[in-house]
Amino acid sequence: MRATAAAVLFLAAAPLLAQVRERVDVQVLEIDATVIDRSGKVIEGLTRDDFEVVIGKRATPVTNFFAVNGGQILGGDETVTASKRVAPAQTSFPTSLVIFIDETHLSQHSHTRTIEALKRYVAANVGANMTATLIRYNGDLTVRVRPTERPGYILGELDAIAIDPSVDNTKREREAMIRGIETIFFPQSKWKLADSTGRVFMELEDYAQRRTVEVDHTLDALEQAIGLTSIFVGRKVLLYVSDGLPQQPALELFDYWDRCSRLSLEAQDAKAELMHRTGAEATRYDRTEKFRQLIVAAQRAGVSIYSFDAGGVRGYEGRSVENALSRAKFDTMLYQSNERSGLQYAAAETGGRYIANENNVDKLLGEISAQFTTFYSIGVRAASGDIRVKVRNHPEYRVLTARRRPPRSRDEELEQDVRRRLYTRGSENPIEANVNIGTPADIAGQCVAPLRIVVPQPKLAPELTPQAVDVRIVLLNDRNDESALQRVSMPFVSGQVAQSMQLRVRPVHHVLSVAITNPLSGESSFFQGEVDGTACNDSVAINSR
Repeated sequence: MRATAAAVLFLAAAPLLAQVRERVDVQVLEIDATVIDRSGKVIEGLTRDDFEVVIGKRATPVTNFFAVNGGQILGGDETVTASKRVAPAQTSFPTSLVIFIDETHLSQHSHTRTIEALKRYVAANVGANMTATLIRYNGDLTVRVRPTERPGYILGELDAIAIDPSVDNTKREREAMIRGIETIFFPQSKWKLADSTGRVFMELEDYAQRRTVEVDHTLDALEQAIGLTSIFVGRKVLLYVSDGLPQQPALELFDYWDRCSRLSLEAQDAKAELMHRTGAEATRYDRTEKFRQLIVAAQRAGVSIYSFDAGGVRGYEGRSVENALSRAKFDTMLYQSNERSGLQYAAAETGGRYIANENNVDKLLGEISAQFTTFYSIGVRAASGDIRVKVRNHPEYRVLTARRRPPRSRDEELEQDVRRRLYTRGSENPIEANVNIGTPADIAGQCVAPLRIVVPQPKLAPELTPQAVDVRIVLLNDRNDESALQRVSMPFVSGQVAQSMQLRVRPVHHVLSVAITNPLSGESSFFQGEVDGTACNDSVAINSR
């Protein structure tokens, strides 16, 4: 006996509100600009006349302008001009904050104090005007909390992370490598240097390679998080929490190898052996291009990257003096600079900020928050080239803004829109479509959900009447994993689209988001519904009887 469909979710169409459709494409580039002084304090009270915008090498006049202070849009003719980003009656500008905790680059000490500070920040700031998403990365990316205005959800997950941390042990490995380098160049007993250099240098290269893979995986996870952040509205911010992320993994160890080599008496007798083993090998592991890819993704998505050194003010990073065998000095400044430079680069290019040498995490979170909730929205005519924004007559002020803002295609905007509605919901139906989602069932060992889409032929001018509609479909399961977006073209036959398809899903609960688009007029209908994949477990049980 087979189970039959028990329920069907029907998403009815809404009537058209207007018979005349008009497509307007206004080429305006909206720039979020935070102005700070040398101490990092946000500068308020500026007007459009205070700003100078240069794109490429050409000065560009400001067409739209408004100021936001603490998430509130300021009124007054001098500071607010109409913009597509805000509705006429809108008085607040929302912030979409994604907190990304990278436990692969976070020590136990940093982990504990940062989690506690984040809890205090979330409790005080997440609410009606700030949604927050929590991501944990420990080699695998997990969305622990979907976008929410309720701080309690975030606080509960932060408590769980604090109880069961996954802590970075890189420091121990680095100290072991330092000890290995010291042992061969400053041996406590006599042996031939040539017998050891090859082995230890291979260990150093292996360490550098493993660290490089870790950095690449972290940057890939950050790019994935940016993809999630991009679909939200308002000021979009990614807050990356770690002790640092090396731009050139193991650079400080290759440098230490060279320093020891120059000072070692044993090394003077083995110059030929050491000739091909130098710190120059470190350049093979440079991840600057990988950081640049992350920056481009953030710029395209309109996401600002903020970060800070969770370790605070640091001291000597090598082995302790009493344990050191070397007359060479480990370059702590080089190590710290390398851990920070890639993140500083990402922040500067995306309109964010990186803060180091601050032990008070509550203070720096407050400073960062003030910067992304108090800013100026500057609209200019879109153009290509690097973006530079200055405050006239105030060279001491620093303006935080994305250096580039590549335009997004219509397809990219639609993809973001259909994905965003997985989290925010909101159905619209200007093209009068019907979407029916059936109950999933087990078919040949696979969980399959039936989907039927019906669209009437639009009564439009010939140039706006398509031969087919574009359909985009994406799913989100109860573990916060998004499916790949599916795109299909459905042709009109006998005056309508009437097609059925089967979605293969996992036997868990899902949210389904569908966009149906007229590719000629640009109009899109959006639908969301629930897909209960657990029904497949019931059908399997029935079939096995």
